[in-house]
Amino acid sequence: MSEASTLPRKIRCLQIITRSDWAGGQKVLYALVKGLNDRYKNEIEIEVACGKENGILIKELEDIGIKVHVVPDLVREISLLKDLKAYYELKKIIKQGNFNVVHLHSSKAGILGRIAAKKCMISNIIYTVHGWWSLEQYRGLKQSLLVFAERFAAKYCDKIVFLCQREKEKAKIWKIGNEKQYVVIPNAIIPIENLVRGQLRVELGIPKNVKIVGNVARLDPPKNPIRFLSIAKEVISKLNDVVFVWIGGSIVDDFYGQKVEEFLKINKELQDRVFFLPFRKDAVELMADFDIFLLTSDSEGMPLSVLEARSLRIPVVSTNVGCVSEIIEMVGKSDSDIVNLVEETLVDKDGLFASMIEQNYNAFIDQYFRLYKW
Repeated sequence: MSEASTLPRKIRCLQIITRSDWAGGQKVLYALVKGLNDRYKNEIEIEVACGKENGILIKELEDIGIKVHVVPDLVREISLLKDLKAYYELKKIIKQGNFNVVHLHSSKAGILGRIAAKKCMISNIIYTVHGWWSLEQYRGLKQSLLVFAERFAAKYCDKIVFLCQREKEKAKIWKIGNEKQYVVIPNAIIPIENLVRGQLRVELGIPKNVKIVGNVARLDPPKNPIRFLSIAKEVISKLNDVVFVWIGGSIVDDFYGQKVEEFLKINKELQDRVFFLPFRKDAVELMADFDIFLLTSDSEGMPLSVLEARSLRIPVVSTNVGCVSEIIEMVGKSDSDIVNLVEETLVDKDGLFASMIEQNYNAFIDQYFRLYKW
């Protein structure tokens, strides 16, 4: 018997996500894949399947040697024809790949991929819930139908991973899956190293004595950029030495981009005090100049931008959404609370650093690897 034949077979893992842009879920997938590839290269082989939209994720994965299967019909929008085509394409990829583990991310890929994996008799199917916005943005019949779809898909997987206890409790209320399936694994980020500060200030011409309150997020409904503007207006009316910066554009449509422009036209006093930048691949480098990170979302899972801000030792003020209250203290119950927290933090930013805790990236990778070996 040859030495090669006596070696244990590597775990074959397929990661599936709907879009291939560079938003939160895609960054989590990349961080997970990179960490597994770095730490467990001799024990696991990873491939990724995703839609073709935007494609930044595809390039990032290929740059670290990961094979990517592009599924053109895997799209965010509901389309019976495209969804059916995507299902059969995923089923084909899973069958041909001889995978032991299929790990799903995002709601559309999560439903189609779980069913396809189960039909291919995959022995370990995992679904990570990156927040419940796909359900929470609706009410009434539409939400009920989507909850039913999640309940149905839950029968086709072995484990459902939540980013925090709060997200798990929502699944219980909606009766999605069961306790035996539930696992909580908080997100983590690839450690940020050797960052040079000052890029954002130079680019926008912001003096060092002026403080920056910023956010990095899409201009989409769950992120609520209008709340960001309203809070900026309130704070700027009281303080002269502060500006607000939002980094990130729309990925679905430009409805909120137009709303932002309308708001700024009406509130001319915000001119040269509020800046909106498009999507930037170097957003973390720009974020390093923030004095406060301000999250104004209506719905979140565990936002990576908050973890990035904490890693950079930037105080975070946020709405009470998703897992945020489990990782930071400055959470506002109302917009007026948030305004007060921003103003107080601008006055005494340095006193907050001692309470910040570093995220354990290696523990995040190890927890998922143990789940794959289950």
